[in-house]
This record gives sequence, C-alpha cells and structure tokens, in this order.
Amino acid sequence: MFSQCIRQHIRGYATKSKTTNMKMTARVPLEQTSLPSGNLFISRQLPVPLQTQANAPPIHRPYERKPELDQKTIDEIRQLRQQDPETWTRKKLANKYNCSPLFISMIAPTSVKQPTPPVTMSSEKGYRRRLITKNRQRRKELW
Repeated sequence: MFSQCIRQHIRGYATKSKTTNMKMTARVPLEQTSLPSGNLFISRQLPVPLQTQANAPPIHRPYERKPELDQKTIDEIRQLRQQDPETWTRKKLANKYNCSPLFISMIAPTSVKQPTPPVTMSSEKGYRRRLITKNRQRRKELW
C-alpha cells in the first residue's frame, strides 16, 4: 500500500535536478586518501604523465627577437621620414628595416599633420528636423 501511495505522487514531467550535470565533469583520475581525522582527501592525478609532457612539442613557435637597430640606421629612418612621409610610410620603413610600424612611429613621428576637412553646416534641414520644427510651431500656436 505504501508503494502505491508513493507512485501516485511521482511527477511525470522533468524537474530541476539537484545532481550536477555529469557530462560537464572532468574525466581526470582521482586519488582518495583517508586522513587520520577520518576525513577523505581527494587529489587529482595528472591526465598526462610527466614523461610524456616533457617530450611533447611546443604549442607555439619560440619568439624570434628582431635585431636592434643602431643609431646610424635610426637617423637614416628619421631622415627618410622627414624628407617624404607620403612615400616612406611607417609600414614601408618597417618592412625595409625589419622592425614594427609602432617602433617607426616612436623614433620618427611625422611633423606634418594631415589637414582635416572643415565641417560644413548644411543650411538644408532634413525631413525629420523640418517635421520637428513644424510640430513645435503648431504647439506654440495652441498656447
């Protein structure tokens, strides 16, 4: 009778489970050690043995440091950049001297700034602005 009573109260639809999602747990070997206090100490084992890790190839290529430029080369870069900054751009100089464009901009900034076109105010208003102005005038007339 008791088992029949329990069966009547079992839900037939999905509920939020109190257990963790077992698909998301790490599949790492565990070592369980009983401590003298009676507690259980759980430690993870390495998924890959140390010998295999030591023999594995590197994930990324080692960083190749570019040779440092001497003062004569830096002066030459500055001279080229001052003479014709449109021809000798940062990218061209960086490719020629095997360095980064950021380094070129640090050692040889351009003194001539590109002129920005002036912002012209259009006397012709757009459709929405004309509509807003017209509605504002109508509201003022109703005062």
